[in-house]
Amino acid sequence: MLLATTRSAERYANSLIGLAAGDAWGYQVEFTKYDKMPAYPVAPPPQIWRVSDDTQMTLALHDALVDAAGQLDNIAAVTAAITERFLQWQTDPDNNRAPGTTCMTSLTRLRGGARWFDTDGAVESAGCGAVMRLAPAAFCPDEVWLGITALQALVTHKHPRALAAALVLAEAIRLGPSLSGRFLEHSVSAAMAVLTGESPWLDDEYLAAVLSPITSDVQGYLAAGVEDGNLDALLDAYGIKRELDELDPADWGDPCMGIGEGWESATAVAVGLLVADMATPRWTAPALLTGHEALGWASTSNGDSDSIACIAGAVIGAAHDDPEFWIQAKVLPRFEDRYNLALRKAPIDSVAFRYNAADAAAAAD
Repeated sequence: MLLATTRSAERYANSLIGLAAGDAWGYQVEFTKYDKMPAYPVAPPPQIWRVSDDTQMTLALHDALVDAAGQLDNIAAVTAAITERFLQWQTDPDNNRAPGTTCMTSLTRLRGGARWFDTDGAVESAGCGAVMRLAPAAFCPDEVWLGITALQALVTHKHPRALAAALVLAEAIRLGPSLSGRFLEHSVSAAMAVLTGESPWLDDEYLAAVLSPITSDVQGYLAAGVEDGNLDALLDAYGIKRELDELDPADWGDPCMGIGEGWESATAVAVGLLVADMATPRWTAPALLTGHEALGWASTSNGDSDSIACIAGAVIGAAHDDPEFWIQAKVLPRFEDRYNLALRKAPIDSVAFRYNAADAAAAAD
């Protein structure tokens, strides 16, 4: 399965900027109930855009993939790199922004010597930490992206629901331009294909090898995850999408309504994809929301506002290869210096692991 465009560097940059912008936008009101919001929709940060653990862990995963470049087919090497970077994040002085309990507990166990697949290793949780940080994995080469997406989830969230949600989201990001405006439809089909045994994921040798410490039944494990809330959440989101199509965006209300609050992986992905569908063009029809409006709507939720908005921003960004996309959308974040630098460098450094269609064609000649 190829990326939908060869301009993966631009797409990667847009995905990361959208992710961090959504994260900072939603982080302002992460634990604020919908009826207590300061505005509808919530305004973007007025000065410095302060990101949360969502962006921090995304950048940690990016750094791990740079570290493991040249060894991406070596599961042990990739596992070690991801674990090391996540453990660095765990003790970073900036890790004081409501990090997830599951992430912190799992990493404490790994720091003590457990392996993620041990009984006392990663927590068996389906929390949204498994999905909010995965964007870099979606841009890895064809042979490894599924397995690396799974691995980054399982290192802290050893749960079939978290794994299935991660694969659904990663494919949406990976195929962004070709799925524009139809992310939910494609994701429902991808989930159903797992249940019918027709999914190409089931034949992926790298994914099977990643899962081998906990199961030899790849379809059974993924199907359990699909049936444990993922398919229902995606179908609910698709139904809500059909209803919203008949309404003025000013009347849409809480994006979580009728789907779930996004504190766990399945509903976080479903709500994020709903927002992305409304903010990307559908065939010849224009998007119903601008990127700016989408991040504002995603942030104004009754649930995990920063994770929902960061997922939506990552998907929306990945659907566009115009380097001016977010500027034209009037999303002009001013991040803290540390994260501004990291986000600017990441697309350049990602050449170490990012799929490049031109390079692949040259190697095949």
